[in-house]
This record gives sequence, structure tokens and C-alpha cells, in this order.
Amino acid sequence: MRVPPVMHGAKTWTTLNGELQLWRPAQHVIVTRFQGSMYDAHLAHLAMSAIEEIVASEPLVDIFHDWEEMELYATQARTLMTERAVPIAANINTLSVLFGSKVVLMGVSLASIKLGGIPTFTHRKEFEQAIRQAVESKPGEFKLKLPLSE
Repeated sequence: MRVPPVMHGAKTWTTLNGELQLWRPAQHVIVTRFQGSMYDAHLAHLAMSAIEEIVASEPLVDIFHDWEEMELYATQARTLMTERAVPIAANINTLSVLFGSKVVLMGVSLASIKLGGIPTFTHRKEFEQAIRQAVESKPGEFKLKLPLSE
């Protein structure tokens, strides 16, 4: 299974620490993918600026962070993303994270406390299935129910 094709533009940022991609497979669905050694505050700022811009024009969005290849989630990046997500939380229908590192899980868990819960995935197949279901749902109607059914 593959993630739905890119629609509504895609953005890519590359630094010495890694590469961040952001795309929208549907008007109300945002997907980010980071691959690299460390997700830092600069990349977090770029991602949040793009997300805030989208949220300004969409009443409810579903956000999926593909951080399976992220090695480290810098404290400054986590703090920045969490603090900037709080004011737009009412516009976030769901927020989910795929991770492969226990260090990244620890950072996401800390953010989850402040944001009221962030579902996490450890299996790409389930994560991509959730993205597909969000894309097929109307804005604001996707509800994550685990385990996912085919």
C-alpha cells in the first residue's frame, strides 16, 4: 500500500541535519516526513509556519507526522512545535505520529501531555492506512480507531 499521491503542493527543506517534506494528499490532510540525524528548531519552525498557513484556510485538518527515520527530536524543536500547536489545536481534528526511535517517542509523549493526546504508530502499514482513511473522509469526520480495519 502506498500513501495517496501529493495534491495541493509539496514543500521540501534540506539542512545538514536532514530533510523535511510536507504535502497534502487531500485539502484537509497534512503529511510531514523527516529523515535525518536531528529534527531541529529551524526545521520545526518551517514545518509549523506551513501548517499554520494551511490551518488559516481550513476549518479542520488531520495531521500525520512520518518520523520513522528521525533519530533525534531536539528539545527546542519539540517545545516550538508544541507551543505553536496549542493556539491552533481547535483546528486540528487528529494528529498522529509514526516513529522508529524510542528517543523520538519520549519527545512525542511529552508533547502529548500538553496537547491532550497524540496517537502514535510503530508500523508503517497502519500509519499509511490511517492517512488513506483520512483522505477518504470529509474534513473533520476522520476518527482514528485502533486497531484499524481494512
